[in-house]
Amino acid sequence: MIHYSPIPLEFIFDGFSDMKLNYKEVQMGHLTMVLEQVSESESRIVRLISPNAQDYLNPNYQPGTIIYSNPSI
Repeated sequence: MIHYSPIPLEFIFDGFSDMKLNYKEVQMGHLTMVLEQVSESESRIVRLISPNAQDYLNPNYQPGTIIYSNPSI
């Protein structure tokens, strides 16, 4: 990604490295999903990894989709 701006990068990315991301990789059959814990029982899909191209067209697996699960994720 190229970012053109008169603002110094120090100001744009200030605090970016301090962000605490709660990502977990979950395997579901042939799918691997990277999930972000939103609440105790909800996770958001951040990334989908699959050898099957049709999985990327499934709206149930698109990034941003909320998955309801047990608290042990």
